[in-house]
Amino acid sequence: MKEQKISPISALDQSPMYVCSVMQRMYRNRALVELSDPHQMTLEMASALAALEEFQPMSQQELADAVMTERSVAKRMVDNLEKRGFVQVSKCKSNHRLKMLSLTPDGTTALQYAHQTMTNLQNDFFACLSEQESQAFTRLVRKLTQANI
Repeated sequence: MKEQKISPISALDQSPMYVCSVMQRMYRNRALVELSDPHQMTLEMASALAALEEFQPMSQQELADAVMTERSVAKRMVDNLEKRGFVQVSKCKSNHRLKMLSLTPDGTTALQYAHQTMTNLQNDFFACLSEQESQAFTRLVRKLTQANI
């Protein structure tokens, strides 16, 4: 079976990083469509809710670090999540300037929806691979990422 070209530009078509970026863009676009209904959620918001589920209560800076984004981006995201009723913001008892974040019941419900949506999307996206290929892909991507952090 002959491989189809990803890009008409040969140099790009032969670049594994370019092909990965195309694949990642396709995955993100599908995720955004799937997550947008009923919660109007982005992939970044789903990541923030997942971080809160695991580490709550946490500060905005801790959230920014956990989802690997800038503090200003995390602030806008937290404001958006709070407006939707997914996150509760309170003052830290020991440092009143620090805002502490935790999930609300609506946030937990939205996160469960996001988990299921992303699991379904990943299963669909990886359906063209065998179980061994999927595991090898995941292992290799993690290895490349960890080697370059």
